[in-house]
Amino acid sequence: MKRIAIIGGTGDLGLGLAARLSRSFQVTIGSRDATKALAAASKVSGLSGFTVLGEENGDAANGSEIAILAIPDLPSDDLLASLKPHLAGKLVISPIVPMVFRDGLFAPSLESGSAAEKVASLLGTRVAGAFHTVPAARLLEVDRELDYDVLVTAETKEVYAETAEVVASVPKLRPLYAGPLRNSRMVEGITPSLLNVGKLNKIRSPSIRVV
Repeated sequence: MKRIAIIGGTGDLGLGLAARLSRSFQVTIGSRDATKALAAASKVSGLSGFTVLGEENGDAANGSEIAILAIPDLPSDDLLASLKPHLAGKLVISPIVPMVFRDGLFAPSLESGSAAEKVASLLGTRVAGAFHTVPAARLLEVDRELDYDVLVTAETKEVYAETAEVVASVPKLRPLYAGPLRNSRMVEGITPSLLNVGKLNKIRSPSIRVV
């Protein structure tokens, strides 16, 4: 069974991904605070019925084969530098969407580039963008079928295939290749647009399906 670390995994997105992925992978939740990670892991284990571990971010990354950066905003250079030696040669998946809430609506906060590109440039390992449009609230409803499409950006089809295996392990999530990492700029921008559509039309936890 492959080992996945969910770095910064104590928020709703990290908890939801851990609960869903623990059915197919050995999942460890990472946090800057090991005690907080252990508490989150205990909560997810009870929710999913599968054993989830909790460790400090570096230890979680070090023991993984795949890492998901479940961080709510663009990670600092210092954080990525601290993780780099633990993630060398591993697959790193970025669901990060840098955005701001301004004048009653959400908007991307990056003027250029994308979170996934920054992660790749600073970590120097295999990086893919994925899970941007999967609502955390729905992930936490572990008995609910999601039936969503997940756009995956990656520099090569090989990295896409590795990431697609993780995505497709969750029943009814369909991975779709969205091109190289530079396309993450567009994919990450879908999330604030979806949140605005949901807010303006009273749709709870909107996502996408490509037909």
